[in-house]
Amino acid sequence: MFKKTENLLTAWADFLDTIRNFFKSKGYLEVTTPTLQKYPNVDPNLEPIKVKLNLKGKEREFWLHTSPEHAMKKLLAKFPTNMFQITKVFRNGEYGRLHRPEFTMLEWYKLRANYEHLIEEIGELLKVFGFENYEVLELESAFEKYLGVVLSEDEEVLKNNLISYGYEFDDKENWESLFYRLYIDLEKHLGFENPTFLVNFPSQLAIYSVVRDRYAERFELYIKGVEIANGWTEERDPEKVRKRMELWVKDRKLPVDEELLHALANLPEFAGCSIGLERLFMVVYNIESLDKLPWTFTMEEKE
Repeated sequence: MFKKTENLLTAWADFLDTIRNFFKSKGYLEVTTPTLQKYPNVDPNLEPIKVKLNLKGKEREFWLHTSPEHAMKKLLAKFPTNMFQITKVFRNGEYGRLHRPEFTMLEWYKLRANYEHLIEEIGELLKVFGFENYEVLELESAFEKYLGVVLSEDEEVLKNNLISYGYEFDDKENWESLFYRLYIDLEKHLGFENPTFLVNFPSQLAIYSVVRDRYAERFELYIKGVEIANGWTEERDPEKVRKRMELWVKDRKLPVDEELLHALANLPEFAGCSIGLERLFMVVYNIESLDKLPWTFTMEEKE
C-alpha cells in the first residue's frame, strides 16, 4: 500500500517510484523515446508544438511530442515486449486548473491484450493508492443517468432529443460540438463514489482504437470528476488509421506519420493507455489545482 507523506516533493518522488515498481513487477520494460519527433501526433483533440532547429546548416521542423504514442508504437514493432514510459509531454493552448502545456505522462502498451485487460490492470494500480473498487459504465447509460439525455450517433436524432429535453443550442452546431458540450457537463458527475471507467464510445470518437459493433473499444477513467486515463484496443490496420489521420490533418497543415503506419502492419493485437500523472497525484492527495504543485509549469500573469 502506498504510504502518503506531507512533504509534497518527497510524495511526488515516492509516487513515481511506486508506479515504476508496479509496472516492473508485472514484467514491463521501461523505455525512453525522443521528445523531439519528425512527425506530430495528429489527434484532433490535441495541438502539437512546432520547433525549428538548425542542423548541419539547414533549418528543419520538428515537433514536441504530445505523447510518446507514435514513437513507442514504432519501438514496439522492432522490440515486441510489454513496455511503459514516464515522460514530459507538451500541448499547445492548454492552461488551467487541470491543464498545462507541459506535464508528466505515463504511457504503456500490452501485447495480445484489449482495453478490458487494461481496465483490470489499472484497477490493480488504483488499489495501491487506496481505491479498493471501481465501476465500468457505458457512455450511453452515463448520459441518461446524469444528464437525462438519450445519446445518438445520428446528428438530427441527437438534436431532436436535446430539444425534447429542453437543451438549447445553435442550429449550426454539429454532432461533435454538441457531444463535447454535453460531455463537459457529464465529467463533473463521474468517479465520486468509486473510480469510473466510461466505455462504449461512439465510433466517430474512436481515435486510434478498434471499432466493433458500432462502438470504439476504448475507455476514459474519471476520479472525483477528473479525467485520469485514456486507453483502447489499438487499431492495427494501416489503411483504416490512414483514413482517420488524413481526416484529422485536413486544414491543419500537419504531416501524416508514414513511419507509424508502416509499424502498425508489423504488430500483433495490443492495447495502450496513457495517464496524466499530476492529475492522478492530485486525486490521491486531494489537491484541487495544478497551481498547488510547485514543480509544474506556471505562466507569469501580468498585473
